[in-house]
Amino acid sequence: MELTVCHEDGYFLAKTTGAIDGAAEQLFRDQLHPLVARRGTKLILDLSGSAIISSMGISRLVLLVTDANTKHSRVIIAAPSKFIRGVLRVSHLDHFFEIAGRIDDAVNMLGRGVRATPARTE
Repeated sequence: MELTVCHEDGYFLAKTTGAIDGAAEQLFRDQLHPLVARRGTKLILDLSGSAIISSMGISRLVLLVTDANTKHSRVIIAAPSKFIRGVLRVSHLDHFFEIAGRIDDAVNMLGRGVRATPARTE
């Protein structure tokens, strides 16, 4: 997995490329956890470049969002693949994560300060 992070106007955008699996642990720990550890950070995690996720990848996402929540930061998962949406739905994590279908939707959610309702997949 690869991860690129850039600072946008009022939020950070992190984009994954490749399978989200055990390799995510070090990347998330080094690049994303320090961001969300700062109170009030807004992070959009763009998963459009990742088609699949493993159980280890799921655990990395849960730890990241949990860490953010304890620091009054916010993580929105954007543009997950159909497979990843299905995994989140089956595991009921679609109720835990804020999920946006597109990056623009995630930016709008941040701008309005609105928390997402659980995402539904068909």
